[in-house]
Amino acid sequence: MSNEEEQQQCIRVASAAFPPHTLWFPPNTTVTKTLGGVVPHILTYLAHSIGRCVVYVTNSEDTYGKRLDNGSWTGCIGMVNRGEADMTTVMSIDQYRYHAGEISEYFIMDEHSAGYRRPDVQSDIIGFIRPFTPLVWVLVLVTVLMVLVDLSLLSHTQHYLDSLLPIPSTRSCGGEGTAVEGVKQESNPTNQPQNINRDAVFWTICTLLAQSVPLEPPRGVVKSLTGLWLLLSFILATVYRSNLKAMLILPKVTLPFNNLEELVVAGLPVWTPIDSILHRSMYFADPNSLLGGLNRTIYNAGEPQNTAWGAAGLVQGAHVITVPKLALLQVMDVHYSKTGQCSMYRMEESFMKTNIICLLFKKGSPFKHKFNSLIRSMREFGILHHSYQRALTNVTRCLKTIKSNSLRPLSLGDFYGVFSIYLGGLYIAFNCFLVELLRTAIVKGRRRSPHHNTHQNPQQYWPQQGHDEKM
Repeated sequence: MSNEEEQQQCIRVASAAFPPHTLWFPPNTTVTKTLGGVVPHILTYLAHSIGRCVVYVTNSEDTYGKRLDNGSWTGCIGMVNRGEADMTTVMSIDQYRYHAGEISEYFIMDEHSAGYRRPDVQSDIIGFIRPFTPLVWVLVLVTVLMVLVDLSLLSHTQHYLDSLLPIPSTRSCGGEGTAVEGVKQESNPTNQPQNINRDAVFWTICTLLAQSVPLEPPRGVVKSLTGLWLLLSFILATVYRSNLKAMLILPKVTLPFNNLEELVVAGLPVWTPIDSILHRSMYFADPNSLLGGLNRTIYNAGEPQNTAWGAAGLVQGAHVITVPKLALLQVMDVHYSKTGQCSMYRMEESFMKTNIICLLFKKGSPFKHKFNSLIRSMREFGILHHSYQRALTNVTRCLKTIKSNSLRPLSLGDFYGVFSIYLGGLYIAFNCFLVELLRTAIVKGRRRSPHHNTHQNPQQYWPQQGHDEKM
């Protein structure tokens, strides 16, 4: 049999890359390529079952094609309509592709999903404020200010009331103690009005920071307020330390998104093949719907549309990729096989879950009914499903739920925030120290001035003459 006759006996199959169904080897080259993946082995079996062979033909665009305004098609579908091929490899079917030819029994049901770079636990420069939410921190600040103002006002009031009450005191005269009524007791310098505000600030802040302060609060309602603030500060400090310790020991990993709604809200750049079923669904969707909102995040217009380019951006974390779930699993499987790492994750909730994968024949093709009975038998016996499982064996390691139960040693970046506050405190303290030195130098300079004490009466240091004579 000549080559021409052999070609006439073979089924011409228009092919394009659609992982994991069909893959070109080697990828992204202009040399002669071989079609691999799950489907070529199945098509070879189907063709041999009816006494035929398979010849794969391709197009320069390496796409399944899009419908033009005049009703014609480009890509693989256009090759079938023009008689350049008898059928195509498997593709996702929508209403436009359904009317472009005759579809076979479906191979498998697929759904769309999105993948992104897997988040990991990293050092957090502001991790020391994470134990409390911003609202709790605001409430703590308001409480500190209220306690500070109340403590200062009550202390001033208590000091004023104490100054109005005569307190008995004793004097020693001639070796005997005599109680003199109506004489006010000399006040302690630490209880002077000018020191009350300072003590209130020290007590409030030091108690909150669990630092000791040498202060004995006065009696009455002031002591009750300080006791309540001491208890509240103890509770806040205990909860803060326990939460911070839990965050350091078992850090929580937060996923950027886990469903379509969260993906739209996240606003991350999204890559999807142009003119794919998903892209057309987003383009014609209501702008207020989820698919319409997702369409606003598509950024790859004018960029390369091949899957290898989109997968490379996914691995690098440059964008989110939205493709059929099996295609996303193929990218994750290949990456894990090469690196041994699961650096990507797939969101748990899929969308557009009625995505059927079928062959497309030209209208009136004699191969459709012959293939349909074989495809139906292979699907019902689980052969097709098993073939896809064998092609994606390694990806199961990356489909486990992301948990944060792994310990992470603390890095220097975890302490940058605390160090910055500590250095800021040292800077303020150093400036205060310089101000104190400057103030002391100015005061000493004034005391040593020659004009100081020039108007003092010298007789105050010497007794008067009349007084000496009387002595």
